[in-house]
Amino acid sequence: MIGAFPSARETAVHRLHPFSKMAVGMGVTVYALILVDPVALFILLAFLLCVAGMAGVRISARRWLGLLIFFTIFAALNFSASDDHAHALAYCLRLAVFMAAVPVMAATTAPQEMVRALTRVHLPPGLIVSLLLVWRFFPVMAAEVREMRQAALLRGRRMGGVWMRFYRGSMVPLAFAVVEYSDKIALALEIRGFNPGARRSCYALPRFKRGDAVYLALAAVVCLLAAGIQWGGRP
Repeated sequence: MIGAFPSARETAVHRLHPFSKMAVGMGVTVYALILVDPVALFILLAFLLCVAGMAGVRISARRWLGLLIFFTIFAALNFSASDDHAHALAYCLRLAVFMAAVPVMAATTAPQEMVRALTRVHLPPGLIVSLLLVWRFFPVMAAEVREMRQAALLRGRRMGGVWMRFYRGSMVPLAFAVVEYSDKIALALEIRGFNPGARRSCYALPRFKRGDAVYLALAAVVCLLAAGIQWGGRP
């Protein structure tokens, strides 16, 4: 859901510890699976959107329109299957929480910060490098897909039907881009003599600060409020 990159200025959300943002993102995602009340789910979604707004994440009007169309279709399909407005709305809000929780964290956390945080918990070096490569893979591939779509528009839409355009204009070039990305990473690591087990130093290690405590406490309050709406009125 959060597809745009944050603004260039660093905000208070950017300065939070990566583990704080990871805990809130994953916790809210799991918590959304438990809630079924649309109002409770809307509170979680509103909290995530407020965090995204504080972080300077901006979504274009075109993307908002695309999300609106997608969720309208999704809600209509759920309503046709369940014949229940509340059920359909709850599923839409739950999906929106899923689409917003982790991307908010990813859009405000630099890869090097995540690596530094993971280094502090003494994970295997090979696992840390793999996580870093995966963390950087999706933004790079998203940029590649945008370039492919622009190139396809410049060449015209004379490649057959919709599925053929999607296959020839996106899937085939993306497969080659993934292979090229893997080759470049492997060659770069080999040329530099990279050793994942070597000892490294860094200028500033991430530390838990007062802002992290405030952020975690605010997330806990939001979850308690959602729980009160979900179960507070029941005997």
